[in-house]
Amino acid sequence: MPHFDPKDQLPEGFAMALAQDPEALDAFGRLPGQEKAHYVARAHQASNKSEMRSIVSELGNHRTF
Repeated sequence: MPHFDPKDQLPEGFAMALAQDPEALDAFGRLPGQEKAHYVARAHQASNKSEMRSIVSELGNHRTF
């Protein structure tokens, strides 16, 4: 699995969806680099808005304590 490089650009739709969901944004920020890379790769592969929302919703339900 690739490592997340902060210099990698987030897909625009993913960044916008994260901005609209504070819980998902917080969860994404707490993830280790490899997991961030996984979500970014999935976001790059999303073919429509519904898929992108599903990815972000999954993040919003992902609790890291």
